[in-house]
Amino acid sequence: MAEISFGGLATGLPTEEIVAGLMAIERRPLDRLEAEKDYETLRLKAYEQFDEKLEALRKAAGSLNITSEVRTTRVRMSSEESVTGSSSGAATGSYDIAVAQLAQVQKNVTDGFSSESDSVFGTGTFSIGGQVITVDSSNNSLQGLKDSINAISEETGVSASIINDGNESNNYHLVFTGKDASTSFIITPNLTDEDSNPIAFATTEVRSAQQAIAYIDGIEVVSNTNTLSGVIAGVTINLNKESEIITPAVGETPAVYATSTLNVESDPESLKEKLSTFVTSYNSIMEWISSGYREIAETSEAASDGDTDEEESLSEYLRGDATINSIKRSMQSMLSDAVGSSGSLQILAEIGITTQMDGTLLQNNAKMDSALESKFEDVVKLLAGEDSVDGVMKKFNSYLVGITSAADGMYAAKQDRYDDAVRRLDNQISQKEPLIAKIEERIRAEFNAMELLISSLNAQGDYLTQQMDMLSNLSSGNNK
Repeated sequence: MAEISFGGLATGLPTEEIVAGLMAIERRPLDRLEAEKDYETLRLKAYEQFDEKLEALRKAAGSLNITSEVRTTRVRMSSEESVTGSSSGAATGSYDIAVAQLAQVQKNVTDGFSSESDSVFGTGTFSIGGQVITVDSSNNSLQGLKDSINAISEETGVSASIINDGNESNNYHLVFTGKDASTSFIITPNLTDEDSNPIAFATTEVRSAQQAIAYIDGIEVVSNTNTLSGVIAGVTINLNKESEIITPAVGETPAVYATSTLNVESDPESLKEKLSTFVTSYNSIMEWISSGYREIAETSEAASDGDTDEEESLSEYLRGDATINSIKRSMQSMLSDAVGSSGSLQILAEIGITTQMDGTLLQNNAKMDSALESKFEDVVKLLAGEDSVDGVMKKFNSYLVGITSAADGMYAAKQDRYDDAVRRLDNQISQKEPLIAKIEERIRAEFNAMELLISSLNAQGDYLTQQMDMLSNLSSGNNK
């Protein structure tokens, strides 16, 4: 049965307030443990926030750490009627391109059928691409044959589809399509009806397979598709239309085709944009670190109103942190170390990226534009390096990949430390809470005992007073 407490009835004391005050004192060690746990949680969130900024910088450096990413070039065509192209880190250059023949795949189309689901092909076999399909009641419709052909398309290189030409009758056609321009196939049907009569299955080759033929600076290039990749390193060429024949072939003389000039030009604006993204991401990290050392009145006021600036407040929890300072020093060192490439540019300051007093970077656009315009290849070597020499961004990328690793990076290590700390604190809290409960129980028991004692004494006092009054009354009566 629960104990009933009538605090203060006998003594008139504010028992509940006194007990609450005493327990607040007793709970101070427990409150310190809870506060330490909250502090550890906030520190972990601050590390997570810092890790997100490092990841943004890693992405920025990652887009600049290999030559093909840094050598931002673009394709400009003299005419896009026959040829178009794009560049992915291709070296600058100029090429004359003519299209003699476009690639196309073989296509065969059947005569029309009135239904795509009726069993119209009887039984027998159907050979295509060297493979034999058995035809029976399970697949002797247009739809069934299409599914059987597609089931072995990996082996035959031929796929099938059904086209409805919109006519009122015999409007369904089975279309056979080769995988690429190198795939040629022969269709051999051997189908009979229930009376063993041959079933007609006629197809028309509406397009034969042929490879694309193009001439790049007079060199013949053959391809199974109309997209040429790897012919010019870093350039993708799309063949759209056969070029105009200037001189028709006469006898053994080959035709002369009109050419389109493909120019691969440097694209300094794209590279500048990538560099600006790097500078912005780097500065975001430095500003975040610095904010932990600034006393901002508005932050305290916002916190009291429940409107906190997470970026500002969390950085304060890592003020002076050894891990943060180590990362900061490492990145600053990479900014100032010479790369040692064969180019004329060795540090970022030579292309207009310098470190300011507060640790942030300043981008001098005029100096950067000049370097990109006159020393583009040297900028590529500075950022991405060459051969076994790592460029600035390659160093940044390698370093940041390590410290942002989800498995063993900076935040992963702090997460493990946090988990250990919380387990330790939770264990201490779980041990202290029962003791606190027992202390409160003891204090309340003592107050209850005091209340009972006082109540008993009060009762005795009332009894004695009553007896004295009776004696006084008796004494007064006898005198009369």
